[in-house]
Amino acid sequence: MKVIVVGEIPFLTEVGQVCLAAGHETHLYLAEDMQSAQENGRLWQQLSDADVAIELYHESLSDKRQLLRALSQGLSARALILSSALNSSATQAASWLDAPQRVVGFAVLPPLGATGVVELARALQTADAALAEAQAFWQEMGWETAVVADGPGLVRARTVCCLINEAASAVLEGVASAADIDQAMRQGANYPRGPLAWADYLGLDAVLGVMQALFAEWGEDRYRPSPLLRRLVMAGRLGEKSGIGFYVHKAKP
Repeated sequence: MKVIVVGEIPFLTEVGQVCLAAGHETHLYLAEDMQSAQENGRLWQQLSDADVAIELYHESLSDKRQLLRALSQGLSARALILSSALNSSATQAASWLDAPQRVVGFAVLPPLGATGVVELARALQTADAALAEAQAFWQEMGWETAVVADGPGLVRARTVCCLINEAASAVLEGVASAADIDQAMRQGANYPRGPLAWADYLGLDAVLGVMQALFAEWGEDRYRPSPLLRRLVMAGRLGEKSGIGFYVHKAKP
């Protein structure tokens, strides 16, 4: 099976590794590379005979819309489109395309293991065949699938990003340092990693994208992004991929 994966790190690389490990012909593209997609003949050639396109972009909704439209224009009519339903619902993503019936929302939350659970969300426009194809795609790679209600963040990302947002507010209010909060959650609540270290790994822009989508969807104060989270993203302090977020990280070679 030929799979095109487009998005941002670490989502792009981790999902790409899962597809490669399953033996799929997998091609990875950073989201920004799609900005010049019309000039990239090789990409258009790969899209034309791809079986599955996986979109993993969680920052600007307008850029996500442009990316999905560019993908759909290059794909054949039979191709399945898996859209990451973190900063948008599957229904919203499908509404941007001329063939919304082939869009299925999904969510994973790095770090990914060799196997796990993928959340799938059916857009109002999703065809039965597309949902069945999405389930089969992940299950053939050894992953379990859970079909959940559509909406930004789905289950895990919604829960984890809300926790991160609350931890960011605690830092802003001087309750404790980022390191102390993470230590409390690791040792006191048995979390696999501290929420703020997790935020740095995911990318603070991705976390902000989830919170903005939840706040836009529900309009409740519990989803209002922390001012500190907003400021860090404004300053370009996105976490590991920029070298600084809640923590300072070693520059990657």
